[in-house]
Amino acid sequence: MSKQNNVSWTDGVSVIVPTYKRPDGIRIALNSLIGQSAGGRPVEIIVADNDPLASAKAFVTEFAKTASTEIIYKHVPEPGVSNARNGALDVARGRFIAFLDDDMDALPGWLEELVKASVKYKAAITFGPAEALMPNKEDPLNPYMAPFFSRIADAPEGYIEKCLGTGGCLLDLSLCDMPSPAFDPIHNETGGEDDALFHHLQNHGAKVAWAIKARSIEIVPASRATPAYMWKRNFAFGQGPTQEQADKGKAGIFGIMKWMGVGAVQLCMYAPMMLALKVMGKPKYIHYHNRTAQALGKVFWWSSFKQKTK
Repeated sequence: MSKQNNVSWTDGVSVIVPTYKRPDGIRIALNSLIGQSAGGRPVEIIVADNDPLASAKAFVTEFAKTASTEIIYKHVPEPGVSNARNGALDVARGRFIAFLDDDMDALPGWLEELVKASVKYKAAITFGPAEALMPNKEDPLNPYMAPFFSRIADAPEGYIEKCLGTGGCLLDLSLCDMPSPAFDPIHNETGGEDDALFHHLQNHGAKVAWAIKARSIEIVPASRATPAYMWKRNFAFGQGPTQEQADKGKAGIFGIMKWMGVGAVQLCMYAPMMLALKVMGKPKYIHYHNRTAQALGKVFWWSSFKQKTK
């Protein structure tokens, strides 16, 4: 394991990689991070192994022996990606926290571009484009499924308002009013932990930047490139805005009514289009399939309808 001795971590960068039983994924992710620089700032990689049996330990420990970047192995046996990320944050030394998932491949310059944009725009949260690599190139549904897995803002470099996913993003902790814990464990099984964090930060004045050159690849496994999986994820995604209002208590009643109304209108629009295109055998039906699921999620947002997507 390479060490960075006698360096200040005041402006250092910690890259957090949560992993759970993905030996090929963690190998690709770590290989893509070796050699990434951050404008002369010290860099460390923290692998948070969420498998109770610590299945990634042997590989990560051996990989770290010859890596040119310091790698820290952290075992977080309590199930859930929120727990994994929180466990890694507990040992992170950096001012900047970058996140890369174990199904991602960071392209050259990814980390440098994230930090550069964060500093340039004084942004608490910075995102870069993550482009989906689908498992079956011949699947006619790919053009309509890939955008769901990709995280790309239709904007030039600079400020944006909408937040994307945690994988491929960077936080400047000096500009973040972080909650405790950062990622709420209540979302461990249903997802949405990143949305909750980003909403909190934006509500506390966080600026969001788009680093268009900080590119990464999302490697989509065959188990997720299915209409059934996409239905579950989109339904959960649709629940987000209504649930956010519900979390406000009485102050969110009108917001709940608004989003349930929006969902009902969208359902009337998208469901017939989904059914018609599916009957005609048109692959584009999957686009409206996803929209229909999101619409239903806005209407049926309470706990008994929560989807286990992790």
